[in-house]
Amino acid sequence: MNQDHERLIESKNIIKALANGVNPLTGEKVSNDSFLNSPGIIRPLFFLSQYLEHLPNTPIKKKKPKAFTITSEEKSCIVLPSGKIGINVFAKAVNEVIDENKSKKVNGKVINRRLKTLGILSEETTENGNTRTITNDQSEGYGIELVTRQFNNREYKQVVFNDIGKQFLLDHLERIMS
Repeated sequence: MNQDHERLIESKNIIKALANGVNPLTGEKVSNDSFLNSPGIIRPLFFLSQYLEHLPNTPIKKKKPKAFTITSEEKSCIVLPSGKIGINVFAKAVNEVIDENKSKKVNGKVINRRLKTLGILSEETTENGNTRTITNDQSEGYGIELVTRQFNNREYKQVVFNDIGKQFLLDHLERIMS
């Protein structure tokens, strides 16, 4: 539950108590000579209380940011593993430091797509009709390599970023994501 939703529930309960002539802090009845027993006060409180009861009881959803942004401070906190890494490892490290209330998360697929648009990576179609990201003549200059890996006795090719490639991604992250 988010903080705004909790505050709304608390406000509903306070207004309902006041409308019913009850001190919301102590649970005691308000004295007869209190201004809270005046019809001019009670009617609006009951109206507001009934109105609030019709509001949904689900938490208020905050709009997700539509753009990627990262501050210099956040960027300086990104910790990348040593050695060659795949793009999803890079994206995970970035997402660990960004403020999700202010910035859209990044993912490897989006970064790869942007790198293809910039001509740094390419794409090929496999014999079964799928597409996969591959390196091209430009990739090596950016610190990007294609390596052969194995998983469950299956060999596959993976685009990885060496130290030069990781630094390139960090230095140009905003441009890549714009």
